[in-house]
Amino acid sequence: MEDVSEKKSEVFGFEVKAYDKVDLAMLYCPGRSAEAAVKTLMRWIRQCTELMKALDAIGYNSRRHRFLRREVEQIVRHLGEP
Repeated sequence: MEDVSEKKSEVFGFEVKAYDKVDLAMLYCPGRSAEAAVKTLMRWIRQCTELMKALDAIGYNSRRHRFLRREVEQIVRHLGEP
């Protein structure tokens, strides 16, 4: 049985899955360079203390070049869909 929130996300064209940081950042910041998009997304994440707490609780590694699915779920929960 498919989760309702996953189905809703697919309607809008966003799938909650693992993303390279650059790919997710470009979805949140279209029209910017890859570097600027990543810097912007990472700043938004760092400034959201509740999101940082949630990411820390699930073992987020800031040095990884990819967001895991569970990390993307938290990002979308706190920042909204791109």
